[in-house]
Amino acid sequence: MPHDATASCNRLDQGGKAYTGFRSGYLPGQARLSACWQRVRGALLLGMLCMCAWPALGLPSKPLDGYFKEIWTTREGLPHNLIHGIAQTQDGYLWFATWEGVVRYNGIDFRLFDQHAVPELRDSGVLVLRLARDGGLLLGTASGGVVRYHAERWSVWPGAEAMPQDQVIDLVEGRDGELWVGTHSRGVLRIDSSGVITPFGVDAGLPSHSVLKMLQAEDGTIWIATMGGLARYSGGRFVAQGAAQGLPPGQAFSVVSAPDGRIHVGMEQGVWRQDGERFAPLALDMPPSNVTRMRVEADGTLWLGTVTGLYRHSPRYGLERIGTANGLPNEQISALWLDRENSLWVGTNGGLLRLRDAPFTTFGVQDGLPNAYVRSVLADTSGMLWIATSDGLGWLHDGRFGAAGSRDGLPGDSLLSLARARAGGVWIGSYSHGAVRWDGRVRRHLDSRGGLTGNQVRALLETGDGTLWVGTSRGLNRVDAQGVRHYTVAQGMPNDFIIALHEDRHGALWVGTSNGLARIEGEDVRAYSLHDFGANNVFGLHETDDGTLWLATNQGLIRRRDGDMRLIGIKQGLPVAKIFQVLEDSEGGFWLTSNRGMLRVTRHDLDAVADGRQSDMEVEWFDEGDGLASAQNNGNSGPAAWRAADGKLWFATAGGLAMTESGRIHELTRTPPPVMIEEVRVDDRPTPLQAELRLPPGTRKLELHFAGLSYLIPRKIRYRYRLDGFDPDWVERGSLRFAQYTNLEPGDYVFRVSAAHPNGGWSTEEARIALQVQPRLMQRSDFRLGLAALALLALYGFYRWRVHALQAVKRQLSMQVEERTHDLRVQAEAFGRQAREDALTGLMNRRAFDEALAREFDSAVREGAPLTLVIADLDHFKRINDEYSHIVGDAALRVVADTIRAHAGKRVPAARWGGEEFALLFPGLAHEDVLAHCERLRQAVAAIDTSGFAPGFSMSISMGVAERVGLTHHEKLINRADALLYEAKRSGRNRVCG
Repeated sequence: MPHDATASCNRLDQGGKAYTGFRSGYLPGQARLSACWQRVRGALLLGMLCMCAWPALGLPSKPLDGYFKEIWTTREGLPHNLIHGIAQTQDGYLWFATWEGVVRYNGIDFRLFDQHAVPELRDSGVLVLRLARDGGLLLGTASGGVVRYHAERWSVWPGAEAMPQDQVIDLVEGRDGELWVGTHSRGVLRIDSSGVITPFGVDAGLPSHSVLKMLQAEDGTIWIATMGGLARYSGGRFVAQGAAQGLPPGQAFSVVSAPDGRIHVGMEQGVWRQDGERFAPLALDMPPSNVTRMRVEADGTLWLGTVTGLYRHSPRYGLERIGTANGLPNEQISALWLDRENSLWVGTNGGLLRLRDAPFTTFGVQDGLPNAYVRSVLADTSGMLWIATSDGLGWLHDGRFGAAGSRDGLPGDSLLSLARARAGGVWIGSYSHGAVRWDGRVRRHLDSRGGLTGNQVRALLETGDGTLWVGTSRGLNRVDAQGVRHYTVAQGMPNDFIIALHEDRHGALWVGTSNGLARIEGEDVRAYSLHDFGANNVFGLHETDDGTLWLATNQGLIRRRDGDMRLIGIKQGLPVAKIFQVLEDSEGGFWLTSNRGMLRVTRHDLDAVADGRQSDMEVEWFDEGDGLASAQNNGNSGPAAWRAADGKLWFATAGGLAMTESGRIHELTRTPPPVMIEEVRVDDRPTPLQAELRLPPGTRKLELHFAGLSYLIPRKIRYRYRLDGFDPDWVERGSLRFAQYTNLEPGDYVFRVSAAHPNGGWSTEEARIALQVQPRLMQRSDFRLGLAALALLALYGFYRWRVHALQAVKRQLSMQVEERTHDLRVQAEAFGRQAREDALTGLMNRRAFDEALAREFDSAVREGAPLTLVIADLDHFKRINDEYSHIVGDAALRVVADTIRAHAGKRVPAARWGGEEFALLFPGLAHEDVLAHCERLRQAVAAIDTSGFAPGFSMSISMGVAERVGLTHHEKLINRADALLYEAKRSGRNRVCG
């Protein structure tokens, strides 16, 4: 929260009037407004709920605390929590300077470059990180020296090897090729293009020998912020800037240039801005704090990094602050960087923070809700949004939250359900105190003493004729002028536990229960069993414009159309079975809530799958990485999600009230991410990256690792690749970031890879690398031609020498031809085996196994037969290579392969998957039998006697066992088996997981 929270209470709304109440005349004074109305987060909704497009963070259009926050520390892979500097290079990588080296980030992994990895660094402590004019990086270390990075190469800046040993605090690359180096205690060093170093200190006009920040302005002037104040270098000399220029005495911590060219200086008491030849303080109304980092936007917005948190001062929202209480890992700001996707990265003394727009915004107690555990949400006809929580009622009106509880007459326990009240206000169902109609005070109270079947009210609905339907855990109640009428199992209901209510276009009432569906029309009650689908709970009901009824159940989505019901569940492509609520957006998308986040599927795909016109569907999955405080959506009462009249979608979650707008859900990821090839491994050994790689003769395995450089949802980026000369078409691998090939034939290839966001288009800029697999001597065409020529010469000489014995020559020639034909046939067969067989183990190779997997998968889908994929990994294999030798490692692989071959038999395809990984395919075998088979195999591997090649080493194997059920493509089966193998490894190794 901002430090001036009291002052922000009187902030004006967009109309320019002070907010004084909750819609004058609507709610009486007995309903006390929540204290949250006096908090600055009210402005969050005014900004967010009115904006017409996802904004760039560089042009703020929402309050500071409204951006999605993510934190990285040493727990997430940083080598040190103090971030000295941040930069993004032209290729898209983000770089972070720390005490333990500089790290490169691709959205998933941090790669460390320290003194050991980069000998050019004098010290692993990198204190400054700057973009070079050639698109690379400039680094300064704690022991002096300057290193530059460009095109995967590191080098010492010419002349920097002669620098004194002092901390390099800042760097400026001049326009004329010179380098300005700001140091901790030796002032400024200028290294000219020939490598000559010229020092500048106090005697040259600097206010202090200790430099804190430097800047070269658009006009070429060098500005120096020091412990003694500000100085400028122009015309060949330094001139201190002090009282004569309007600056106060004291330290100048930071200096930046605004888009309009004016210089801003961060001092001990705030920020001073250049106005002609003088500086004037900015009226920011912030407490005294050292302004160590700054960023100025085109609209005048100031980002201020201080020792007491991150501040932003904008024309729209004034001064705002983020501290440790609302998301900052540490309040000492050490770096600021706006990346190409308009995310602001904030380096601190205690980790890294990112602020960005996200598809979802979650509102909680800090915004004014009485509790973050939201059970139900509903908008009335006036646009008021009501929120039922586990500890009171909340509402949203005109961009501000209000709250009420037991002190206002509401039930004191958890509120479960909501319904519009025609007489005004809202109907509220509680966990143990029945239902009330509330409009600021309780107007009516219904409970078991007044005739209800029970006091736990999970569903409410007031129908068009004014009848109130109250669904409880002990039956359904109809409340009208004639009194209360009960509908229970005795009256034909499928179950007494009522969860959902819906009035269709014909006036019939549909009832979702914990054991099926019911329809009530007039006096007729009809129950519908869902047992054929394995379902019982009906959590939500949604009717589309064509009268189709969609049921959210514990086994997926059920479509009821013209009396016919169809299930769309896990087997049909949904990633989860239990669906709580269905919302339809304005773009034809269905939003399905679950315990594991929100799913979005187009109505077209759902209908096509239900009708059997297509076998799978595109599903978008949203979770905590998309702005949700919790992916757990609530259900079992309702409505647990609501589409408002303005198109906004609201969701009740265990972490607060979540909101999104479907029309802008893909704006954040409209541009496909760039992609980089990060590593090439040849026979499990890393190879330096080059535009063209030559692979030695006999190369058995080629592995290429790549990454899409988008930082918004990096784990959801999709990849496709193609090896021209080998792959007939693109290979889509989901989110897997590597490709592997084995036993490639000699020849020229080009590997290409591109990336895409979920449901987005593929990037047109591909990463590519040319590969040439060198042939063995016997595979070279010139060798074969020479060999053929020699053979012909020999035959000719032999013919001339034995011309007088023609018959003998003919017999000899015939024999030789037969022998050579046989040899060539044997050789061709060997080459054929080599292309499909692993040379070390004699098992199938990856290529042959992939073909078998695709073939068996398609066959299993056609025939509805079971199919199970097993991926196994030899535990601690690296230890064999490290402690014994690679020869011993090869022996171990052969022994394990023999064991697998013995247990697999002829009907089970088995392959060396790559490295120490193996794969087995079990067509037509029940999953339980496969698990038992794998357990016997695991025991057999554990019983291998290693004394002959690795004395003292005990072998074990971990296996991931994945069945085909619910999958539509064999690549997804691989993903599932990989995940289960990872689970086996994480659970302790030497086990079967499936």
